[in-house]
Amino acid sequence: MKVLAIESTCDETAAAVVENFGDGVRVIKNIVASSMEMHQKYGGIVPEVAAREQIRSIIPVIIEALVDTEVDAVAVSYGPGLMGSLLIGVETAKVLAWSWKKPLLRVNHMTAHVLANWIGENNVPELPAVGLVVSGGHTDLILLESLTKWTWIGGTRDDAAGEVYDKAARILGLPYPGGPEMDKAASKITEEEWNKNKNVFKLPRPLIHDPRLDMSFSGIKAAIARMVESEDFKTWIPGQARNDVKGGVRFLDSRHGVPVARNDELKRNLLAREFSEAVTEVLVKKTMLAVEKYQPRSVLLAGGVAANKKLREALRNEVEKYGINFFVPELKYCGDNAAMVGAAAILRPEETGLDLKPDPSLGVV
Repeated sequence: MKVLAIESTCDETAAAVVENFGDGVRVIKNIVASSMEMHQKYGGIVPEVAAREQIRSIIPVIIEALVDTEVDAVAVSYGPGLMGSLLIGVETAKVLAWSWKKPLLRVNHMTAHVLANWIGENNVPELPAVGLVVSGGHTDLILLESLTKWTWIGGTRDDAAGEVYDKAARILGLPYPGGPEMDKAASKITEEEWNKNKNVFKLPRPLIHDPRLDMSFSGIKAAIARMVESEDFKTWIPGQARNDVKGGVRFLDSRHGVPVARNDELKRNLLAREFSEAVTEVLVKKTMLAVEKYQPRSVLLAGGVAANKKLREALRNEVEKYGINFFVPELKYCGDNAAMVGAAAILRPEETGLDLKPDPSLGVV
């Protein structure tokens, strides 16, 4: 079966054509139009701006995905997401399904992130599996007993990890989107610099010793904000020249977030590295607690934050030490895309009618 899949839950406008491939899914076309540059000047996503751009982009994206291709069904993400953006994708999919007389398949956007692990020609995950879903709106642990029987087993009590990455980046004066920028800043710290200065800035690891699968990230965000505004953040770091604070040189302007001078850049990058270490330690520890409790055959990482290099490597190392298989989608399938929507439609088909409505607050299972 070939499926045209449509994704428009946030700031991306995407269409893909996918088909069955053994126990997994093969991508024939995957087209993504991003309005990221437009949102960068605002420091985040403006829902109305995103929706207006999607109105312009959705038909050209679908046309490009459908070149020389016939499809058997139409699939669309109907939630969670931004209401205006969801409406554009859902209404477009309904019109196409009606006019072509094809089945309309509804897809949970977060389910699609997880099932992106079934895309490609490599071995597909063995079930049962523990899945860690990490994005701007979700940080969840789920138990996948089969492709259709999923259970939520833990997650964040407050902010999602991806949201905290974006807010921490803004505090540090880094541009939007915050996650990749924090990753870049952290990677600029050499191991020599890290070993020398890693105790200069210490952030909490909330609930890391709690045996339950609960997580919390708002405290890390608050701690990094207090640290940046403190006098300690402006002090000399061994081996670096001190800036003249009285002369107007300061790490962060709270209104504009503009970093200045090498000493301040080092502080920013050290704090970005410490932030990455703290969040990753919590995510890995809680995932491994779930592994010990449920004894799965595989561990899956999914969601936009799954693109984070530190998290991918750290979780892979711990899972492979445990002796089970680790899966994470290719980088191009970690962020919002329509190929994952098509994968979900094929692996967990949910046919729906033309009365389908968006559900912005849909849960992960």
